[in-house]
Amino acid sequence: MGRTEWAASARPGPRCLNARVDTLRIGIIGTGNIGTSHARSLHHEVSGAQIAWLYDADTARASQLADELGANVAPDVARLIASSDAVVIASPDALHAEQALMCLDAQRPTLCEKPLAPTVAQAQSVVDAEVDLGRRLISLGFMRRFDPGYVALKDSLTTIGDPLIVHNVHRNSYAPYGLTTSGTLTNSAIHEIDINRWLLDDDYATVQVVTGRSGPRTPEGEFDPILILLTTCRGVLVEVEAFVNATYGYEVRCEVVGSEGTVEMGDGAYLTRRSERAIGHDLPELWLGRFEDAYRRQLQAWVDATHRGRTSGATAWDGLLATLTANAAVASIGHGPHAIELPIRPALYAQP
Repeated sequence: MGRTEWAASARPGPRCLNARVDTLRIGIIGTGNIGTSHARSLHHEVSGAQIAWLYDADTARASQLADELGANVAPDVARLIASSDAVVIASPDALHAEQALMCLDAQRPTLCEKPLAPTVAQAQSVVDAEVDLGRRLISLGFMRRFDPGYVALKDSLTTIGDPLIVHNVHRNSYAPYGLTTSGTLTNSAIHEIDINRWLLDDDYATVQVVTGRSGPRTPEGEFDPILILLTTCRGVLVEVEAFVNATYGYEVRCEVVGSEGTVEMGDGAYLTRRSERAIGHDLPELWLGRFEDAYRRQLQAWVDATHRGRTSGATAWDGLLATLTANAAVASIGHGPHAIELPIRPALYAQP
């Protein structure tokens, strides 16, 4: 089983979070790239929490990380949830909704990696369950809301008049899990779908995906790069360039054009270097190099909020709207603009 065998009789049950708990026992589902990154950050950089339990379908991988962090390996997801004060879901996208529902049933505060679910029906089921419970327990892993660059960008919008157009660039050096156009929208560009709603405090009315000539590393029948064109309910135009196999590095940029000026967030991942008669930037290979600080801030905010009996950052409702918009974008490919039918916001999500 890894570092620690499961022994139900020897393990204390989860503590009541209505009482003061100095250190949360965190269980992490999934020990791939993001799950491992979260586990190490919680262990080394975040206060108020400890990694108590890990689960992964690859038991050897979970055991190796458990040995490193002094954690236990759970035999299945249900026992990890039952033995933890709070849970991080970092499993494959298709499992998020099922595991989030298990956490809600056990009333465990949960940080679920994006997306909430690949399909609208799955995402809606999580929102419905949380509404039925009558309290918010799900925080969604849209970490850009905690990135200092995006926070400064949002704070600067008051200086440029009314936002009119937002330009976004999201480029990856390569597709680590393979490339599909639908996956670009529901797993990668879903970050832009969420962060632009947050920046503008506005929902989307329409979405359209424009395809053209693809790069040489694009599988047959798929498109890369793509342009995503959204209009908000207040008429702001939002443009997203999503380029998964850009090869040169990982880069994210955002510019807001207002009625009285513009403000741009360059890729905060690099420093300008001048040496040997050259000026250049170092770019990270993957997303963690750009957003490591945002992930850390997100985790600390979630732990702090959990201690207070609250959630932090994006909600399950935000996750539903992101999935709804991403799926509408998929449906628009080859068919022109697609109207986005917004559901009625439950009262549970009326306040931040």
